[in-house]
Amino acid sequence: MTNILTSNDNSLPPLTLRLYSTTSISTDDATLLPSLTALINLCYSVSHTGGPHGDYLPYAYQRLQTSTALVDEVGKDGFIFILTTQTPEDEQKLIASASAKPFRELEHDELAQGSELATSFKRRAAAPGLDAAARFEPPQTATSGDAAVAVESSKEGNELPKWEIVCNVVHPEYQRRGIAAQMYEALVKEMRKRVSAQGDQDVHLVITTMKEINEVYYQKRGFVTTGERRFEKGVGGSEVGFSVVEMEKIV
Repeated sequence: MTNILTSNDNSLPPLTLRLYSTTSISTDDATLLPSLTALINLCYSVSHTGGPHGDYLPYAYQRLQTSTALVDEVGKDGFIFILTTQTPEDEQKLIASASAKPFRELEHDELAQGSELATSFKRRAAAPGLDAAARFEPPQTATSGDAAVAVESSKEGNELPKWEIVCNVVHPEYQRRGIAAQMYEALVKEMRKRVSAQGDQDVHLVITTMKEINEVYYQKRGFVTTGERRFEKGVGGSEVGFSVVEMEKIV
């Protein structure tokens, strides 16, 4: 699927939004996955450094360790959006990407296969004897309102299809122009399309992200914080420590 993404920012060049499966993105263009991996790592490096009191993570932090890591993480049932534009030299430039997949909690033995930093943003299933430091605790400030009620209702038996946002990134040169919000809307539209084909109307959407960087952004979009885990200074080279939050919304 190919769409032209419109923007209210007249300084932006024409933008083309394409939808890929993990199979098609691996076969359509041999240069696409390495370029996408570089974009995602650049965005994470920029966003996770430069905190008010020091770097949350070192600039050398790589969100994706290999060019196939995103495909492996999204899996065969997920999907990836890529936003591009044409340069004056008529070359394709990657501007943004967003991806999602059906949600699955990782078991404790799966988490043990990675470093603490690599698995810190992964949701974990409850396990007997799981160390307290490895669990997400209820957030310090409870969230009320219709969004919180809807999330709790889904957990208490009104089970909805559950999907997870894997990543939503915009090149630093193109940020603060409404692109991330449009990419998020594209994700939601595609998820709802897929679950409606199975007879469902709504989606229980989840994301696990760094509190200091993204919590407020997603709260403004109606997400509820349902869990929080603290990592102290030194983890993964962090200069100041950071928290990871679990957030949810019915869309």
